[in-house]
Amino acid sequence: MKNVLPSMMLLAAGAVVGYTQTPAARSLVSIYGSSLASGVAQADSSTLSPAIAAGGVMNGASFQPGIVPGSWLTIQGTNLSPVTDTWDKAIVNGNLPTTLDGVSVTVGSKPAYVYFISPGQINVQAPDVGAGPVPVTVTTPTGTSVAVTADVVVQAPAFFLWPGSQAVATRNSDASLAVKNGTFPGATTVAAKPGDVLILWGTGFGPTIPPVAAGIQVPGDKVYNTSPVTVKIGAADATVFGAALSPGFAGLYQIAIQVPASMADGDYAIKATVGGATSPDGVTLSVKK
Repeated sequence: MKNVLPSMMLLAAGAVVGYTQTPAARSLVSIYGSSLASGVAQADSSTLSPAIAAGGVMNGASFQPGIVPGSWLTIQGTNLSPVTDTWDKAIVNGNLPTTLDGVSVTVGSKPAYVYFISPGQINVQAPDVGAGPVPVTVTTPTGTSVAVTADVVVQAPAFFLWPGSQAVATRNSDASLAVKNGTFPGATTVAAKPGDVLILWGTGFGPTIPPVAAGIQVPGDKVYNTSPVTVKIGAADATVFGAALSPGFAGLYQIAIQVPASMADGDYAIKATVGGATSPDGVTLSVKK
């Protein structure tokens, strides 16, 4: 299963508590490409009502249960859209669309912000809804799905992933990819080094101070910091310089860390914790001197 950042996120990134990074567009494109719904069955959905799969409402990075307001949400099922499309031409004055080609999603009776649609998968930014169980529906030109119940939580942090379940990480110094060589065929990359300052990319890190409403591109007028975040690389505590929403984007968080200078070469489990919620197991960061 592959995930993807919206193409509006492929342009640049702003500051995280004084750490400014402008990743090359190629870097995030190479991470996510245009294969958001790769492998998802393309059923004939022109006349059939949409249906959300059992367990088909998930965090857009980890694919684990749980909806975080303002963060990325993936919905899988059948007949979810008659076409494949993105919101690239539907953003008006920074406002994100709630309907795309006649396809819409409601979460707790509030409209979500629809980035990507296909017959088998939809990606949306979750609206601002209160914590607890909520109904989720998909509406297409042929009808509305049976509602499924999903839980809204305040935080459910998750890193976006490169192949091999490697956390998406870029160097603060030059925005180069911090990933082991061989991850991308034909491209030479360098794993994180001890002492490197990295930007980790994720979603689900929860509310910020000051708050930002869902449905808009994050303003660039100030830094929108999350609650304090801790990051472990293996058993070691990384220095965390800050975590904030990335300006100009939606639902995308940057976490600025420093790899401990004493780390030996290896592939380490990496986890982030915010507000008592910890990112899922199985994600790694490669370190090599």
